[in-house]
Amino acid sequence: MRNKKVNIAIIVIFVIMIGISFYYIFKDTVAGSVELGLDLRGGTQIILRPSSSEESEITSERLDDAIDKIRKRIDRLGISEPLVTKDQLNNIIVQLPGVKDPDTAKEVIGKTAQLEFRMVEGTLVSYSDETWNMVGIDYKKGELVIDPEAEETIIINDINNFFQGEPAYAVGELITDPETGDMLVIEPLGQDNAEESGEEKDGSDKSGINPEKIIGTIDYNQETMEMFIVRDGEQTGEILIDSRTGAATWVGPVLITGNELANAVAGYDNYGNIRVALSFRGDGVDKFADVTTKNIGGNLAIVLDEEIESAPYIEVPITDGQAEITGIDSVEEAKNIEIVLQTGALPITLHMEDSSTVGPTLGMDSLRKGLYAGIAGLSLIILFMFFYYRGLGIYSALGLIIYIILFWGVISAIGAAITLPGIAGIILTIGMAVDANVIIFERIREELLKDKSPRVAISEGFKNALSTIIDSNVTTLITAGALYQFGTGPIKGFAVTLSIGVVISMVISLLFTRSSMFLMSGIPRMATPGFLGARRRDIE
Repeated sequence: MRNKKVNIAIIVIFVIMIGISFYYIFKDTVAGSVELGLDLRGGTQIILRPSSSEESEITSERLDDAIDKIRKRIDRLGISEPLVTKDQLNNIIVQLPGVKDPDTAKEVIGKTAQLEFRMVEGTLVSYSDETWNMVGIDYKKGELVIDPEAEETIIINDINNFFQGEPAYAVGELITDPETGDMLVIEPLGQDNAEESGEEKDGSDKSGINPEKIIGTIDYNQETMEMFIVRDGEQTGEILIDSRTGAATWVGPVLITGNELANAVAGYDNYGNIRVALSFRGDGVDKFADVTTKNIGGNLAIVLDEEIESAPYIEVPITDGQAEITGIDSVEEAKNIEIVLQTGALPITLHMEDSSTVGPTLGMDSLRKGLYAGIAGLSLIILFMFFYYRGLGIYSALGLIIYIILFWGVISAIGAAITLPGIAGIILTIGMAVDANVIIFERIREELLKDKSPRVAISEGFKNALSTIIDSNVTTLITAGALYQFGTGPIKGFAVTLSIGVVISMVISLLFTRSSMFLMSGIPRMATPGFLGARRRDIE
């Protein structure tokens, strides 16, 4: 009686599992219950080209590290079954199946996430028609965007104060060397003439250049698309774009990097403004305290991937290692900044070489053929089991149907994407599920040939087949684990479907099939040797 109650409980549990599976399958639409991979439904493909510099030489280790961090960023975006790999030219190929917002994906994936803290030296502004305008940067041409009618271009220490009519002063002027054509940054020609309130300045004779007044020469690196201020062959500063205003801004050397960053969290401040809160760890806390102590009254630029995200004014020393990136337009943008900072900086600089929407290479036609192949294989297997094992084919057919329902439910619940290799894994596990049944049925038939009763034969048959079934499935799971660990994209998809299928088929064979056979063995017609697959000539 006890065994009967246990078997009934097992059947009830499977019925509940089938019900849960149907819930996930029909939760929205049947067609939309399973995600399809890039090879079946298309998506976005991004090609990233690495560029080398003195600080970041392209090596195989750095490429592998970059690929790993890009995968982590994609995982945080919730994109299923991505493919991230490198080609023979060391370009990083990113395939994103079914991506609805490729621009956001490109922004997050392509960011180097190089976080730097630098002091703001000044902002470039030009004067024309009694109006001051901010200077921009054209990185493609490698030049500053200055109004051609500008009478002069100066560098203001505090741009906010300058345009608000509050105290500000010029820290430099831009002129062109008449001999070389180079753009020079020189000391302001007369500190008294530097605008404190944005009023018009009187003219100055700039024809003669005093070498002692030269702060540096503006130099553009075509390869890295960076603009530096160089003096005597050494970089003394860099000109970056302020992402909030689009203004070209002169910043000093790097004082702290994102390597000292402990955490980054997107959210709101006490006034409801969107921000990303930063916290430092270890030596970073002391470095940040030292920088804020020595630069009270200055603006500390928070630079992310060569763009100034914010430049807070330092009023007092900050000794707790806390900082904020403000001036962010949306929570989504803040979340993207959080993602790239938490996953860490890429070890190499990547440039967007190409981005395109990829149509399905195999498409619905291949999916349809795969489904037809699966249905045909399933039908042939069921017919064979009925033909060779007679009544036991009922248990095999019922187990396969339950297997398909549970597998479909699990895939729908976890949101895994199905690729063509994944479909191959599903069909493979169907065959493996039948393999377990074959082992069990053969052991049962062997026991029947020993003149044992059907109930005893079923019990002994399962007992003798147990170790063989477990061993074969465990070795398959080990192989699937290796494929998932070392494979990429579709290979991982194959490993996932194979693992899920193996576990489900093994549970069905060892629990559901066993319980249903014991319960049905109480019916005389379903307990005869012939029904259980033992042929009369074998018994005789």
